[in-house]
Amino acid sequence: MSGVTALRRLAQRSLRTTNATFKQQPQQKRLFASDPNAPPKVNYPWQDPTNPGNWKEEHLVFVILGGWGVVIMGGKAALS
Repeated sequence: MSGVTALRRLAQRSLRTTNATFKQQPQQKRLFASDPNAPPKVNYPWQDPTNPGNWKEEHLVFVILGGWGVVIMGGKAALS
């Protein structure tokens, strides 16, 4: 029985120290990685198709990967 009570005391002590540690740390405000002074990005590439500089980075990745897919599949079709 003494082993169980020792484990219980250890668990309670570690819980108290963990809670105290979390309460002492200041809360960080989570922000996006973008520049707050940057011009706003468009939600969809077809809203401003002629200006890729206003697209979100995810849209550029999709367009680049799609372009590589077209090149690879076109090369595969041309060589077979």
